[in-house]
Amino acid sequence: MTHGPIPLPTEPLQLADGLTQYLATVRRPPGPAPSLETARLMADRDAHRIAYPRPAGMTVCDSYVVSEGRETRVRLYRPVADAQAAILYFHGGGFTQGSVESYDGLATALAEASGAVVVSVDYMRLPEATPQGMVREAFDVLDWLHAMAGALAIDPARIAVAGGSAGAFIATHLAARATRTGHPPLICQLLLYGVYDLNGARAAYLSARDPLLTRPIIGAMITTYHSCQARDAEPLPPPIEIADLSAMPPAIMLGAEHDAVLAEGVDYAARLRTAGISVETRIAPAMCHGFLRAVGMSQPARDEMRWLGEAFRNHDRSTRN
Repeated sequence: MTHGPIPLPTEPLQLADGLTQYLATVRRPPGPAPSLETARLMADRDAHRIAYPRPAGMTVCDSYVVSEGRETRVRLYRPVADAQAAILYFHGGGFTQGSVESYDGLATALAEASGAVVVSVDYMRLPEATPQGMVREAFDVLDWLHAMAGALAIDPARIAVAGGSAGAFIATHLAARATRTGHPPLICQLLLYGVYDLNGARAAYLSARDPLLTRPIIGAMITTYHSCQARDAEPLPPPIEIADLSAMPPAIMLGAEHDAVLAEGVDYAARLRTAGISVETRIAPAMCHGFLRAVGMSQPARDEMRWLGEAFRNHDRSTRN
């Protein structure tokens, strides 16, 4: 069966308050596209434009997870002195962009909303890395977080993984690997408008109207991913194709109404439920892909972050009762 684009409606998208301002801030100016290296630099340089104020009492520091031939920077956000649960967070950026700097506001807001120590990871990106390399690095950081629980004053039995967009792709594979090996234990996974498929024939990709995750960006992401995957000895399947999901940790999944990857998120949630996994889902109305980065400009985005934080707090409490 051949998939074709769905005819696009002619009326403009209705976006939540503050999203238009956010999009105007993060979009590149007209002209030739910069090189990938330049785009990464510009995103870090301009991250202050979408900053989210750190609440009183929150402490933030950078550290490094050292393994043979590699150091991975992590940024730790402690919302209060006695925070014990921890969330290991992987940023978005289509596998090729994003950093702890350009996602600082989101990580700050997540720590505030969840009450957990958030550890944001500056993982290797494509095309310099490969998909398997990214997941191996992520697992090294998860092992480090568990081993450093005492020094970080977190409870090693209350660790979650989280990610947005491409970061959700990494978080799902991290959760799958942790459940296969039985270590370390994870209380849940927080998946934010995740990429779960990477099948270019998806009708939702071909008919994308999302103002941020556009059809050209989706196409470039898929092409880059598959070209880099060819350098791996063993292909990394998209989460939607992971064979056995039966031991995965519970999932809290937040999607966006106008997002081109919303449909695959719905499909992935259905697969988890079929495998017997508890899944709590929400679709944020009038939102586009990546909207949680707009928490500094959009009250509705802050409301969605509060929902996410409360969902995590409720789950964390339930695991201790």
